Amino acid sequence: MLSGTGTSIVCTYVRFRGQHNALGFSSATRTGWLQLIDVSKYTWSAVGGLLVGCLAAVACSPVYCQISASGNLTLKDIISQTLMSNPASLASGEQLRQAESAVRAAQAQQHFQLSFNSAAGVSNADVIQPPPSRETFGAIQNTLTIPLLIGPKAADNVNEATGSLSAAQASYRSSELALAGKAASAYFDLLKKRDLASVTQENLDTANQELKDAQQRNNAGDIPELDVLQAQVPVSSDQATFLQAQADAEVAQETLNDLLGRPLDAPLAVVDETGAQQSPNYSIEDARTRALAASADVSAAVAQVSSDEAALDAAKRFADPAVSLQAIDLRSRDVTSFSREDTLQASVTLPIDDGGLGKATVDSAAEALEQARREVEMARRATLTSVSSAYITVQSSLAEVAATAEAQEIAQKTYDKTRLGYENGLYPLVDAITAENALAQARSAAVESLYDAASARYILDSTVNGYPLDLAWNK
Repeated sequence: MLSGTGTSIVCTYVRFRGQHNALGFSSATRTGWLQLIDVSKYTWSAVGGLLVGCLAAVACSPVYCQISASGNLTLKDIISQTLMSNPASLASGEQLRQAESAVRAAQAQQHFQLSFNSAAGVSNADVIQPPPSRETFGAIQNTLTIPLLIGPKAADNVNEATGSLSAAQASYRSSELALAGKAASAYFDLLKKRDLASVTQENLDTANQELKDAQQRNNAGDIPELDVLQAQVPVSSDQATFLQAQADAEVAQETLNDLLGRPLDAPLAVVDETGAQQSPNYSIEDARTRALAASADVSAAVAQVSSDEAALDAAKRFADPAVSLQAIDLRSRDVTSFSREDTLQASVTLPIDDGGLGKATVDSAAEALEQARREVEMARRATLTSVSSAYITVQSSLAEVAATAEAQEIAQKTYDKTRLGYENGLYPLVDAITAENALAQARSAAVESLYDAASARYILDSTVNGYPLDLAWNK
């Protein structure tokens, strides 16, 4: 899919197999994210050739291609790129593919199987009724063996592998949710740190203006030298705060670039989708119910119980006989016996004594099943605790947003009046500096609370919905 126009191209291709997630991508296999390509220095004919080459390279795979007019990444773009390029996501995909292979291997045990064995040898033998009294002869035996499935053990193995696959799929979804949460947190943290850097820059500009005004008034003889020295203090303080805020913003950008699989120092432009924060339109009880139903961790634990139940059933059949049908062709140069003998026989193998291995396997499977059942309850409790904490955090964050916004408004009014009073000789400079510092703190607190609330709302909605790309918090 191609959309938009401009100077940067993002092209992805995905091979589909298995279940599909909300992006339309396969939860089993994801490959190939081509990073942002700067095409501003190419002619449009070259750009067309680049697009043709991109499409031709993935002609055998479904294609998801996005052309961004500005090159700025939205939160959805960031999460999508993280899930497709981050090593942690790729490693989880490998584990899922291993589980799929295990299912195919278990299913193959139920299919028709045929094996061939050939044994050739030379024998020396004494003859009971000579002549001859002794002979040396060669023989060759060819055997075709067809195993016969007796009992439900093979079906139990398939059920075990299928349950493990379901658990792996849920675990993969859980790892995606966790990784998307990291990406979202890094996204909001970058926006916050950049806004805080802007705020500290404005605070520094204000302090420099205060110092400039103080110097001018001192030169005019309106205020003493002490006021100029006092005005220099917030300049130095705000300069240090600004440098630290810049460093924090650079670190936040490196963190997000790392999640995206990009060079740490690469420039990164993102779209601010914070929006106005609103209270959830569902109660905490609804949140708990929906989170339990959507929880990947709970689904993984339940699927593991099913897998372990099948594993226990299979383990209990350690004493089942092994039955096979054999066709044997024996050819020999023994002059005292048959030169050729064809045999069709059924072979039955009964385990008599395995040294306690079978019972130990059953005990181990039973303990694994009991542990899996306990982990279901643990997953449920963890989900309830997580969603309840997220819900409460959202409510408190929204209250904090309102409080800090009000505090910033009051601090702004206080500073404006104090500044006006200082200019008219009603207040000393120290009062203006105090009001300026209070305003700077209020502005920083307002910025932090806004992005913290947006991050908290994202965590809540992704937990409730069970998938990271439902951006209900911005609707």
